Amino acid sequence: MRRWVKLEWIADQSRVMPGTPVRVTIRLHNSSWLPLPATWLRITLPEHVTVEGADEVRQTKQRTVVRLRLDVPFRQSVERVLTLTPHVRGVVWLTEVHSDSLPLFGDEVSQLSLPVSFSLLVYPLPLPLPPIQLADTEPDGSRLSAQRQQEDVTFQRGVRAYIPGDRFKHIHWKATAKTGSLETRLFEHTSHPDWRIIGHILPSYEPSQQRYNDAINERTISCLAALSILCRKRSYGYELFLSVKQRGREYYHLPAGSGKNHHLHVMTQLAQMHHYVTTPLAVILRRLEGSASREAILLVTPRFDRDLEQSIDRLVRRGHTVAVLDLSEDQLLLRRFETGRSANGRRVAR
Repeated sequence: MRRWVKLEWIADQSRVMPGTPVRVTIRLHNSSWLPLPATWLRITLPEHVTVEGADEVRQTKQRTVVRLRLDVPFRQSVERVLTLTPHVRGVVWLTEVHSDSLPLFGDEVSQLSLPVSFSLLVYPLPLPLPPIQLADTEPDGSRLSAQRQQEDVTFQRGVRAYIPGDRFKHIHWKATAKTGSLETRLFEHTSHPDWRIIGHILPSYEPSQQRYNDAINERTISCLAALSILCRKRSYGYELFLSVKQRGREYYHLPAGSGKNHHLHVMTQLAQMHHYVTTPLAVILRRLEGSASREAILLVTPRFDRDLEQSIDRLVRRGHTVAVLDLSEDQLLLRRFETGRSANGRRVAR
């Protein structure tokens, strides 16, 4: 019977935010010369997914079980439409649908597993952020880098006399007509420093304190998602560090980047974070202390203790700009750390 029955699953979206309804069209094709009366399709989904448009929906063993009834004539197809609404970040997988059909001649119920390939990626819901400003754009830049400066053609800062070798498309023809000699446009330099965003992920369970940290880690992940959206809107480049072990590394590290692809990579990584092994935050901060350039560091942590404050003090003394998003309270708190000078001229953190 498997060769004559085929299930088609079509979803209008594959990447959504929590609470977004997804319209799913289910088509059951019967290419045999026998009808399929009273055919029930049984679909199993995570319990946080709500379903509309089904004949029967029930919760059992932390799963949502959906049943649909279809009466499929011979050599025809029947279509049903469901609305799935996920409410928790993660990935909703579906690889098969179970089918129970009523026999024509009073035999036992015919059971069949129909293969389906469906995955729905649910991004974390971003938290509202306080105003964040780590570093401003400077014409000459503020980082030590061997890379030459690039010109941003969207910001013109003046004109100069034409020099052989200048690009023909950069000639300012109105200024050329006024002065009688070729004039070339001058542009601002792109010098935004990349951010270093660090996410402090706590162990799922701490035996010494007998405490589960799943809810706290969810807030941290949601805050990191909000920062990714902020960087995407402002066109900031950033590196991402997470205090979880990565294959072959002691902590997770995503190189600096910007744009849509980098943002999607970060959001996908945050959505798929479920089973992980944490690593001490001090390992990442020690690595940044040895950086030769002055970094703009943004730390997202649910615990702001004395050890973390000492690590930040060492970073600030080395010339880094550090800001901390403290998630220990109900409302996010932004702490800024800057370098100053004391009465005897020594640099101190404040």
